Amino acid sequence: MARCLVVEDDELFRLGLEITLAGFERIEGVLTASDGEQALELLRRQAVEVVLLDLGLPGLGGLETCRRIASDYPELPVLVITSQEDPAACRRLLLAGARGYVRKGVSAHDLQLAIETLLRGASWWDAQATAALRDLGQPPETADQHQATEPRGPQPSNSPGLVRLTPREREVLEAMAQGWSNQQIAATLGISLGTVRVHGHGIMQKLGVTNRTQAVLRLLEGR
Repeated sequence: MARCLVVEDDELFRLGLEITLAGFERIEGVLTASDGEQALELLRRQAVEVVLLDLGLPGLGGLETCRRIASDYPELPVLVITSQEDPAACRRLLLAGARGYVRKGVSAHDLQLAIETLLRGASWWDAQATAALRDLGQPPETADQHQATEPRGPQPSNSPGLVRLTPREREVLEAMAQGWSNQQIAATLGISLGTVRVHGHGIMQKLGVTNRTQAVLRLLEGR
């Protein structure tokens, strides 16, 4: 069971989401916020397992709110739900740490699948977002709207930084590229959570980056 935080400034749409989420088997409670500042304050006081975030928020804005949540709570998945159609926004959201993206008007069935996919540690980008990212040369190493992907084996690369990675570090990075949490990587590779964190630190040092999103982007650029 999981608790969900809905960050949406449209009161009617927020209420509709609350009602929809209340009918999902995995959701045991729904918290709401009307802007990013309120959402961040709620997260400091209450634990949730997934965030549904509108992009067009007043004040702090959806993109910056996503970036701050990803920075402060790296294991907390953020599913962006928006009516915007800017393809470039998808890439900015990926860089900001979003784990998924759906359009407003998504069916309850697909929304439930998206949330359950994020709760399993994978990611979910709808067909339009996936196509937009591919057109921009930034394919999401995530779940599409029908299936969740799992870590793949090491891929060849000409990037000097990637060549420096050990086979185990490469496995961890490939798993990160699929949107897997540290806990899921540890369970899948049969190593401790602490070891995953050590590998993550080594990966970032060797690639010259400061967070896992940048590390994943370096991996994608090297393919």
